[in-house]
Amino acid sequence: MPAAEPRQGDNAPAQRPPNIVFILSDDQAPGTLGVDGNPRIKTPRLDQLAREGVFFSRAYVPIPLCAPSRAAILTGLYPHQNGVTDNTGQIREGTATFSELFKRHGYHCGLIGKWHLDDAHKPQHGFEDAWITLWDLRGGYINPSLWIDGREVACNGHLTSILTDYAIRFVEDHAGQPFLLWLNYKAPHKPCQVPPGYRGLYRPRDMPLPESIADDLSTKPAVQRSGLQHKDYKALTEKELQKQLAPYYALISFLDFNVGRLVDRIKELNLERRTLIIYMSDNGQVHGEHQMVRKAPAFYEELVRSPLIMHWPGHIKAGTRIDALVSSLDLFPTMAAAANVSVSAELAGASLWPLIDGQVSQLHDSLFFEFHGSFLTGEEIPVRGLVTARHKYVRYLQDGEELYDLREDPHEMKNLIGEATHADVAGDLRRKLTAQYPAQGDAN
Repeated sequence: MPAAEPRQGDNAPAQRPPNIVFILSDDQAPGTLGVDGNPRIKTPRLDQLAREGVFFSRAYVPIPLCAPSRAAILTGLYPHQNGVTDNTGQIREGTATFSELFKRHGYHCGLIGKWHLDDAHKPQHGFEDAWITLWDLRGGYINPSLWIDGREVACNGHLTSILTDYAIRFVEDHAGQPFLLWLNYKAPHKPCQVPPGYRGLYRPRDMPLPESIADDLSTKPAVQRSGLQHKDYKALTEKELQKQLAPYYALISFLDFNVGRLVDRIKELNLERRTLIIYMSDNGQVHGEHQMVRKAPAFYEELVRSPLIMHWPGHIKAGTRIDALVSSLDLFPTMAAAANVSVSAELAGASLWPLIDGQVSQLHDSLFFEFHGSFLTGEEIPVRGLVTARHKYVRYLQDGEELYDLREDPHEMKNLIGEATHADVAGDLRRKLTAQYPAQGDAN
């Protein structure tokens, strides 16, 4: 889909281009913010950010896996287009990134936190003004080592606080000129190591188990029943699931506190009205939903839907909520349009501004998903799917189909494939997905 042109008219940005702070959490499932309908979790600062800006209730990522999702955001292209289809991939040579584009237009561009693409040890893709990445993606949160502009630095404290400190320093150092900061937290990704003041914030026995834990997967594609994610779930008791969920919630609350620290500093520097803040997650996670844990080769809402918040006083009306379909692929053209920077028509997404400004009621009638292989076993598991305003259709290229009516069955418990009452819908979506196969690099 061609990207929208830069913004014009009454809401066009001031003469100085806006600063952009793009905050990405890691493995944060939908429904883990107060503003997203969770009555138990404590996320006052992110909820406030949403109340003062716009919250998208149906934001999706094109693939439920860390590295490919991040590469899709960075390039504005689907995984098969940018070359990163698993957690070990590298961005295809010559592929443009939003950071390179903004660097060419005079922005100070910095990356802080998880990278998970190409070489983590040296600045690249336009992030030349700060390069602070994790030394070991499998490491913990306490007293971590970071790569800072090409050298290893041992740090003291909790990783979430440390990354926030560096983010604040970046904003302070570059407050006089336009900057773009991509702040990639590791939280709430495992291991869920919580700082002392947050360890008792949630009691395991109070953690709600998902309704779809009752899904026995008997009507679902066989790979969901045979995969490690289901086998590992079967080895856990309900109490053990709750024990895992409590620190996951606590890490999100601590992340919320640190986002508040950064936002407060932006306000203190009088940059709030000149700074577009975006908050999203790279993908979700299951904690017993559909009798699975972690991430899986599936397109359930818990895996592919993400919280998405945008905040820019004077340009986004406070209290806006948008229920239309949007994608993480839309963020590249959205940021470019905010800065009045033209982008390639080859981008897969579209600027969100017409939707935010109320000029249109929807940008997409459907969104496409892809999955290529298991990051746990290395097994090839090709899956394709799409979601519309009401339905989700998924095709396992080697093993069956799924169809859900999200309005009647929001927990995706009832697979409607094979039901005569939904044969027409299944046929329409099957044809729609099949028509996309050539563009998505698959054979019919």
